Amino acid sequence: MTYTLLNTVAQNFTRSLLILLQGMGGIFVFMALFFGLIVALEKIFKEKKPQ
Repeated sequence: MTYTLLNTVAQNFTRSLLILLQGMGGIFVFMALFFGLIVALEKIFKEKKPQ
């Protein structure tokens, strides 16, 4: 019984780490896309310098 319980806990822990990895990866991808959008908008709409 103890082995089954430890095995179940290990499986749950492994699955939770995979879910954590997916969440952190999603946040990283979103931040990269958002940064790219900011850079693109800055290049498109450059501030005009007065002469």
